[in-house]
Amino acid sequence: MRGSIHTTTRLTARARARGLASVALASLLALAACGDDGTSAVGDTADATADAADAADTDGPADTAPDTLDAAGDSADTAADTAEPDPRVRHSRAIGGMSMGAVAITIALEHPGTFDMVGALGGYADASYLMSHMLRLELGGFCPLATLEAELAALNDPTAPVWCGPATPKLELEFAQDWNHLHYDSNGITMTREFYREVIENFSIAFGNLTVPGDATRPVLPAGVDVAWYEGTAPADRCADPKPVDHEHSFNLEYNPDGAYAVLPLCDQDGPTAAGLAPSDFDAAAPRNRPISPLLFVDLNGDGRRDYAEPVMVNAWERFDDVGVDGCPNALEDGAGGCHAATAIPPLAPDPNGDDYDWAQNPDGTEGNDAYDLGEPYRDDGLDGVPAARAGFADEGEGNGHWDAVANFASLMARDADSLIRAASDEDLAGTDFWLDAGIRDALQAGVGTRNIVAALRSRGRDVRVYHGFGGREGTLTPAVGDGEFTANLFSADLSAGAIGRDIYVEYGDPDATPAQIAEGDGKHVGRDIDALNRLAAFLFAALARMPDPDRTPGFDPQAARDVSYYSEALGARRGFTIGLPPGYDDPANAALRYPVLFFLHGLGQEASDLGPAAAVLSILMSDGRMPKAILVFPDGQCCFVDQETGQRECACVEGQGVRHCVDPACTGSEASCAVRDIPNARLVRECQKGSLYTDLLTDRWGVPRSDLGYATSVMEIVGYVDANYRTRAGEAPSR
Repeated sequence: MRGSIHTTTRLTARARARGLASVALASLLALAACGDDGTSAVGDTADATADAADAADTDGPADTAPDTLDAAGDSADTAADTAEPDPRVRHSRAIGGMSMGAVAITIALEHPGTFDMVGALGGYADASYLMSHMLRLELGGFCPLATLEAELAALNDPTAPVWCGPATPKLELEFAQDWNHLHYDSNGITMTREFYREVIENFSIAFGNLTVPGDATRPVLPAGVDVAWYEGTAPADRCADPKPVDHEHSFNLEYNPDGAYAVLPLCDQDGPTAAGLAPSDFDAAAPRNRPISPLLFVDLNGDGRRDYAEPVMVNAWERFDDVGVDGCPNALEDGAGGCHAATAIPPLAPDPNGDDYDWAQNPDGTEGNDAYDLGEPYRDDGLDGVPAARAGFADEGEGNGHWDAVANFASLMARDADSLIRAASDEDLAGTDFWLDAGIRDALQAGVGTRNIVAALRSRGRDVRVYHGFGGREGTLTPAVGDGEFTANLFSADLSAGAIGRDIYVEYGDPDATPAQIAEGDGKHVGRDIDALNRLAAFLFAALARMPDPDRTPGFDPQAARDVSYYSEALGARRGFTIGLPPGYDDPANAALRYPVLFFLHGLGQEASDLGPAAAVLSILMSDGRMPKAILVFPDGQCCFVDQETGQRECACVEGQGVRHCVDPACTGSEASCAVRDIPNARLVRECQKGSLYTDLLTDRWGVPRSDLGYATSVMEIVGYVDANYRTRAGEAPSR
């Protein structure tokens, strides 16, 4: 294997900054080239394939290691759950995804009985937490209004006492940050201010404005913005001469309780130019020339721009106390589920009523779970938080007797994996195994969100086994085998539910990592090179190993991936995906054979065709019997293009040399009947910023609501198309 390791080093050095997929696929390629005797079967020819594996996963947090590990669910316990055969009807399908593609878990939960196993690798499927930490941390750090009003002349002076950041983390693995000092990382992602701006806008086109009530006709824009002015004015002119929102929508409990200040659409900047600032920092001296459509700010000094200390306005939901459904903070809990009077003696226990949320020990706890729960105290003063008696009118949600959030919150919660798990029937959950991973220093705080998903599964009685890494340490999947040998050992490993558990969470990253190891990526979004390989390989091997009646018969040549298109009703256009067929699929001798299917969703910044090398690598492993044969399908998570010259929408394009090879979007017939045209890259613009999020979007990037943005629906269309057009085993019961 030594020759293969050297090849891996060359490949991953070129791919390191490009994301999980590129690093892992380059490493898998070298591994596939390694023969059974440990020697390299293809040697340096792997270098020729490296460029094809250089997929651009620009996805993207904490540099804080966990204080405690999971004691209750900690499990390097490999005792078999049962010796009995699995009684479930298996569907011979699995689905997984990385980063943005980790929303595969949401798709599986939305379609119970479709997938036997789902994998969520380092993503943000816990949508409600994503919103909460954005409001608390990324949009936080501002001083109280009284402090700012006392320093109106110094609001743009970073040396003045006008800044109170960073915002304080609430949960383990979170890191401190604020709107002026957003967290910067470059492990598989470059987290500049532009990156944050595009992510905020992208989530808004997916779900609508989540910071303040949205406009009824343009859900990305805040209510109160003059839509005609916004859409009819060039971005630079909007920033140079902003128009305030109407008075009724300018109230905010924290920073504009009397509506005394103008509230303006927020313009940010390309990035800092001053020395010593991180690319994600706000530069008080830089021009404010980049509108962020969903955001508003309170213009305390009236100069028409957002100065260093001026606050972003947040009216996302009615203010509430996260003290649990007993309505009591710990200091007043009586130990019997009720409350003492405010003058009670200090409690004898830290949590007398036992309702503190803890993902490992108390997954059903409601105090401190970062979400509103029925029974928690809230102020029924509407989304702006200002009582009608003070504002002179009642705003949205005020005085209606229940807790309210912005209307778009419902669209977010409909795709929240945590909520879907807790609401699912036992029958719907029973058929699916769950494979999760996240890093303890993940830049997108995927570790916190994934822990919440683990808690949701445990609240439903699932025995989620938590492993603290892949190998080489106590509590990892393979304590006796180091990280560097983990993937090679997968060929002979027992990955059955009985051996390692039905539901798996691998939380990678060494809590005791050195600064040099952290700089290499330990515990981060992609991780170190070896982490990227182990993460992808572990899920793929486990998913295929758990398919009924695995076929490891060697023989037949490996196959390259194919780019395929079909007509998507959800998108109203021809749509592309990439498919890898198993060795021997086209051989007449195998015409009666049917195969399981593995769907894999790529990360932000990638395209389906970027994962074509994965099919080629895995085909090599299937060809020599080291991996069960299966059909591999990679749906495209990028948004469609708009041809700026013709206005035509293009949804099935494959990258070429300076052009895109695009299938005629209006073609509804067979693929062979569809014309393919070459369109210069310069003419094509995506209809979203950073990927579709595999969600049925509310609007395009220009904020226009449309009914042909069904990117989540298109994934299930592909599932149906593959079943109808390829020899799948979907729905077959196991023979043993």
